[in-house]
Amino acid sequence: METKELVVFEEIIAPGIPLIEEEADKLGDDAKKYKLSFLPFTLNLLFGIINGIKSINLLITNIQSSPVAKALGLVNVSNSMYSEAFVRYDPSIYRRIFYTLLEKLNFLEVPEIKALGKFVCTDGSVFPAIKTMIWATYKKTAQAIKLHLSFELNRMIPVQFVSTEANGSERAMLLKMLEAGITYIADRGYVCFDLFHDLCLKGCHFIIRAKSNLRYEIKEILIIEIPDKWSLFFSEVKDLKIKLKNDKHHKEYRFVSFVAIDELFILVTDRFDLKTYEIIMLYAYRWQVELIFRFLKRTLNALHLMCHDPRGIEIQFTSYLISYLLLLFFKQKCMPLEESELDKTEKVGNEKSNPDSLSQKESSTDDNVCGLVSLLGKRLKKYWKIGIHWLTTVRNLLLEPFTPEISGIICSKQ
Repeated sequence: METKELVVFEEIIAPGIPLIEEEADKLGDDAKKYKLSFLPFTLNLLFGIINGIKSINLLITNIQSSPVAKALGLVNVSNSMYSEAFVRYDPSIYRRIFYTLLEKLNFLEVPEIKALGKFVCTDGSVFPAIKTMIWATYKKTAQAIKLHLSFELNRMIPVQFVSTEANGSERAMLLKMLEAGITYIADRGYVCFDLFHDLCLKGCHFIIRAKSNLRYEIKEILIIEIPDKWSLFFSEVKDLKIKLKNDKHHKEYRFVSFVAIDELFILVTDRFDLKTYEIIMLYAYRWQVELIFRFLKRTLNALHLMCHDPRGIEIQFTSYLISYLLLLFFKQKCMPLEESELDKTEKVGNEKSNPDSLSQKESSTDDNVCGLVSLLGKRLKKYWKIGIHWLTTVRNLLLEPFTPEISGIICSKQ
């Protein structure tokens, strides 16, 4: 039998379909009991998210009137059926789908970062809620939700997340998401001597920006290792081994400080094996976690909560992150790996048996470091950034058969 040619939307969600169908089978007669059962509910959500539809009412209108939705066979139901589905299904089902995709899909890796270890940026971002959501405490006059996110730098993907009321502690959420062997990168809100100690006890590492009033005792002045060309961007660089005053654990850490664009940056870390410039570079890429929040809020219109129940909100956030993984994998599948940029090219596949990464010839990081930031910036745009122009092109082609010609059109919009 001939294999049916998938259209672009079907190709995007293809890695998730077996997982969604498997979870639907576990729910027994769910499909017989509900018109908006688990499978059509999830497909409708993914369609809405990929298209940047910001509310259930707009999703309903789109499904009722869009030729694309009709051609895809999406189920047309009422608002109340969505409300019931958001509460009916356990958010853990969607989490299983998310984590299975993380395990199954071969996302490209950044070799320069991989060579230094495994790095995760962590942060939280606030999403506005309505006043009747009294459980979502924030301010006296406002309610809000906070999404706590761990973003892996090696593959440039979200890997863990927790949603809480907006006043939920970012430090406490980080402790819940810890994995041994990972270096966590965070901003000043995570500065806490006990947190530093707990990270080390759990076999983790950290690079965290400290406040300018940090009090410490210098134990040793370390060798500053920074390429000459970097002096154009940084000044007043220090690299020290220190002991933090008022730290009851009396541990020694590393202190790297520098001035960039007239602003002082102070980084505290337990990674004594890294060079000065590597610590600075890794902290600079903490910005990627900010970019994914911006992408979710502005590009996918996630600022609008589709449900006001805590379970439904978790389903919504998880669905957005599932969509992110599917879109990124689809982009990397479309984008050819060019020898002019990469020394080893391999075809992106669905299974772990064909490991893919953006590999380079064996050489020290020192050989490449002078152009590293600009080089990675160019590659990040091409292979990891889901920009609005690329996504708009994809949205306009959702019903087109996924052919090499269509893939070429999609590739032309990086």
